[in-house]
Amino acid sequence: MVGVDEYATRKGRFYGTVLVDVETRRPVDMLPDREASSLAAWLAERPGIDVVCRDRAPFVAEGATVGAPQAIQVADTWHLWHNLSEAAERYVAQHRGCLGVLAREPAESAVAAPLPEQMTG
Repeated sequence: MVGVDEYATRKGRFYGTVLVDVETRRPVDMLPDREASSLAAWLAERPGIDVVCRDRAPFVAEGATVGAPQAIQVADTWHLWHNLSEAAERYVAQHRGCLGVLAREPAESAVAAPLPEQMTG
């Protein structure tokens, strides 16, 4: 199982691709660019790779599909959680006004039931 992600040596100018052994969490190689063809060539030289763990970058999807057609492509947990948190943040920001209205309305469940010692007995 190989993990694929981008890295920047100089943000906005020079990007590459890092390949990681997912089981040991150690880098196994670095490609000098983030081209689908470079990733495809790297994967094609390693036909035993059966799982590619990746983000949603189009070049990774294309490179994995071409270079390791036998491999299953899965999303990595960091990107899943990151994407989920961004979506939740956008949703809350879009509905901020609704939340204020809800906070001002008394909840029906806020009326407390009497505690056992308050009951007759």
